Amino acid sequence: MVSSPRAEANSARRKPSPEAPTTADLPVRAAAPVDYVRTCPNAPIGGTGFFVIPGTETCLQISGYVRVDYRFQEQDERTIDRREDDVEFFARGSIAFDARTPTEYGTLRSFIRINADSSLTRGSAGWAANSATTNERTWTASSQGQGAALDQAFIQFAGLTAGRITSFFSFWGGNMMSVNNGVSDPSTEVLAYTATFGSGFSATVSIENGVTRREGIGDNTALIPAGQVPLGYGGQELPDLVANLNVAQAWGSAQVMGALHQVRHNQPVAVDDEMGWAIGAGVNIRLPMIAAGDALWLQATYADGAVDYVNPPTTVSEFGLRARDANANTVNGVTSLDTTQAWSVAAGFRHFWTPAFWQDIQGAYGEVENEWFRAAVPASVANNSTQDYTWWQLGTALNWRPVTGLLFRADVVYTQVDTDIPVQLNNWTAANNLIDDEGSRWVGRLRIQRDF
Repeated sequence: MVSSPRAEANSARRKPSPEAPTTADLPVRAAAPVDYVRTCPNAPIGGTGFFVIPGTETCLQISGYVRVDYRFQEQDERTIDRREDDVEFFARGSIAFDARTPTEYGTLRSFIRINADSSLTRGSAGWAANSATTNERTWTASSQGQGAALDQAFIQFAGLTAGRITSFFSFWGGNMMSVNNGVSDPSTEVLAYTATFGSGFSATVSIENGVTRREGIGDNTALIPAGQVPLGYGGQELPDLVANLNVAQAWGSAQVMGALHQVRHNQPVAVDDEMGWAIGAGVNIRLPMIAAGDALWLQATYADGAVDYVNPPTTVSEFGLRARDANANTVNGVTSLDTTQAWSVAAGFRHFWTPAFWQDIQGAYGEVENEWFRAAVPASVANNSTQDYTWWQLGTALNWRPVTGLLFRADVVYTQVDTDIPVQLNNWTAANNLIDDEGSRWVGRLRIQRDF
C-alpha cells in the first residue's frame, strides 16, 4: 500500500529529529534533602510537646502561660490614707525553653523561663513625699511594678545542676493560695550535685546564694554611733549549704532537708558572726481511693538564724513585725549576735469533685522567737519592731478547668498574728497609740490562666 503525502507528513511530526535531545538525555538535578521536624521519644529525653531541632539530636519544648489576677487585700489601718489600693490588677506573660540532648553520660539539659509582669498599684511604699508641711505625695514609677525578670535558667548534666532554680531545700511550696506562709520555694542561684540510688531515692548537696534567704540583722544596742551605716548584713563570705534526701514512688514522695546560713554583720567591730541553720521534713501522699488526683501534703520546718526557710508572716492590717535572722544585744558590756528561732507546720489537701473541678485547702501554724535583750518587759513596742509572736493561716481555693490549658481559680486566705507584747501605732496621739496584741488580714484573688 502506498501511503498518502498527508499521512507521511503526520508521521514525520511524530518522530524526533536526530539533532533534538530526548527527555532521557537532559541532565538531572538531585533534589535537596528535606529535614522534617520530628517529635521526640518519651522522657527523659523528650516527651509530650518536645520536637527535634533540625540538624541536631537535641529535643526542645517551648511552653508558657498567660496569667491574670484580680486581687483584694486589707490595707494598713495604722493611718487613714484613701490613696492606697485595696483592689489590685496583675498580668504576667511567661515563656520557657527546655532543651535536652542524649549523651553517653545521660541527658544534657538546659532550661530558661522568663516572666514579664505588670501590676499598677499604689500603696504607701509607692508614694514619695513632696512637702513635709502639706503631706503632698506623688506616685513614683517604682510602684508600677512592670518589667521582665529571669525566673529560672540552669544546666543539668550527669547529676550536676548549675544556675538559677528552685532551692533544693524546698519540698512543697504551697502555691495553692494568694499567700503561702510556713513554706517557701524561691528561685536562687545554685551549684548542686544529685546522686540517684534507684527505687526513687536520691540525695542532693547544693551550694546556694545566701543573699536570697536574708531577713536582716537588728540592733538593740548603742553599738553603732549616729551617722554611720546601720547594722545589717555584710558581704557574702560563705554561701548557704543545703542538702536533702528524697524518695518518690507510686504512693507519693517524701523529703528531709537541712541548710547552713551565715549571719555576717557589716560593722568593723569585734562582734562575732553566727552560723544559722534550718531543718525540715515533708511528705506528699496520693489519695486515689478518694478521687483521682486527690493528694495530701504535710511539712514541718525549724530554723535558728535562718528565718526565711520558715517564711513567717510579718504584716497584718493592724501593724507590722520584724522577724530578723539575728539581733545585736549587749549584756554586761558584751555585745553579741543572738539568732532568732522560728518554726512552722503546714498542710494542704486537694480534692477533685469532678475531673474538671477541684478544691484546695491549705493551713499553717508557727512561732517566732526573737532573741533581744530586755532589761524589763516593756508595756508596748513600736510598730515594725522586734517582737515574739505566734501565727496561723487558713485558706481555700476553688479551681475549674473547662478545657485543657485554661484555668479559673478563686481563693481566700485569713492570717492572724498574736504578739507577746502590744504594738503601738505610729503617728497617732498618745490616747490612741496602743492597740491590741493581735492582728489579722484577709486576702482574696481571682485568677485566669492559659497554659500552652
